[in-house]
Amino acid sequence: MKQMFSVSLLSMGMSLGASAAIIYSQTFDSGFQNGGVIPDGSLIGWSDTRIVTDADLTPITDLQVTLNISGGYNGDLYAYLTHGNGFSVLLNRVGVGQTQGDAFGYADSGMTITLATSGVYENIHWYGGKGMPTGTYLPDGRAIDPLSPPAAFDTASTTANFDSMVGLDPNGSWTLFVGDVSSGGGQSMVSSWGLQLVAVPEPSNTAFVFGLGVLGVRVGWRICSWARRAFRS
Repeated sequence: MKQMFSVSLLSMGMSLGASAAIIYSQTFDSGFQNGGVIPDGSLIGWSDTRIVTDADLTPITDLQVTLNISGGYNGDLYAYLTHGNGFSVLLNRVGVGQTQGDAFGYADSGMTITLATSGVYENIHWYGGKGMPTGTYLPDGRAIDPLSPPAAFDTASTTANFDSMVGLDPNGSWTLFVGDVSSGGGQSMVSSWGLQLVAVPEPSNTAFVFGLGVLGVRVGWRICSWARRAFRS
């Protein structure tokens, strides 16, 4: 029993700090190109790049993106996030689809949303078009040309989601692109956007020292047991 207990303590000590945790969370609301204004009817679009730098960060296990966009016509918007070789489509002409008979997408102006993969949420592409969307949704994920026929949006795969970011080093450039790909409908502007990264932190020095301490207790206990047996003999 003592042997099993000491080994369990050692395992516990070495695994401290192994739970996933938020290792980066930041909202960006200044320093934007063109003041955050998205050119109307232009595939050139608008972009913003931020640098994450922290040598202690470990591979990404999950992430969230927040978007705060005002004005314009939501059905015109095409947005994606890139980092390293990761590519995630956040918005792709929300509401465009042949099954609902909407070739232009939802006419609502603006959104204040969180895009995430954890939990059960509806895909942002079909949020309803009954007013400015708020709350948490799955990213659109449709990696097709935003000028594709409406029917293409109904059948397109939604796999260009956050899965391509999982396992990547969080350090480096993160770029948000937003384009208004159809003229008319007013001017959209990015008021702010946010990035939250989740990872399993490296084991802390405390955990390592604790593990060594438990190992020392185990070795010491065995030496004492040997000494007692030798004395009795």
